[in-house]
Amino acid sequence: MDSADRRGPLAGRRIVVTRPHHQQAELAGALVAAGADVVGLPLIEIVELHDGAQFLRSELVGVDEVAWLVVSSPNGARTLAALCEEGCAMPPVAAIGESTARAIGHDVDFVSQRANAASFVEEFPPGDGRLIVVQGERADTTLADGLSAKGWRVTRCNVYQTVDTEPSAVDLAWAASADAIVFASGSAVENWVRLVGADFSGVIVVIGPVTKNVAESIGLRVDAMAAEPSIESLVTVLTTTLSP
Repeated sequence: MDSADRRGPLAGRRIVVTRPHHQQAELAGALVAAGADVVGLPLIEIVELHDGAQFLRSELVGVDEVAWLVVSSPNGARTLAALCEEGCAMPPVAAIGESTARAIGHDVDFVSQRANAASFVEEFPPGDGRLIVVQGERADTTLADGLSAKGWRVTRCNVYQTVDTEPSAVDLAWAASADAIVFASGSAVENWVRLVGADFSGVIVVIGPVTKNVAESIGLRVDAMAAEPSIESLVTVLTTTLSP
């Protein structure tokens, strides 16, 4: 269907989706269903760290010595899911948010209600056992430090890295003239500002408070934030914010 023939609350709106290429489809599809013309502009890509995956595999050999495995994001969850398929024994598993839990593909014993590290630390019980945190190379120390402060002996395992992309000047110019842009990570925000700067005439929407804080800390205004980190909430906030 031609974009001019689309119907829906976002009809006639051009919206930029900045998620990694392999994570574009679900959000883009929901926006198209709402009538939007979607511009896919991956600003980051996720690359598995094979050494990190191998380290995690070796740590799970001594699974009886691990009290918890904490997975911080769907990107880390994919590595864990692959190990589950290999038949690796698993300790109790905790996930930051429902989307991470769904991506694990294994029974999850604890899921934080809010999908960010600070909230997970607040919700997770104290303890004194060994705990492995599965996360990305760029992740800050909020999760590890917070869990250590609650008594846990934390081992950090970086299983992926976030790599900045280099879109063409034509693609960046097309995106810069859009009605709205959606950011789902601080890394994407940082690369956008590096490539384009902080000026954007359209609406800037973020998926949650961590991304919002990163944006504002580097001078990029935020017009709206999703009520929760989900595709449905992003579509809702875009519809509300872009309504005439």
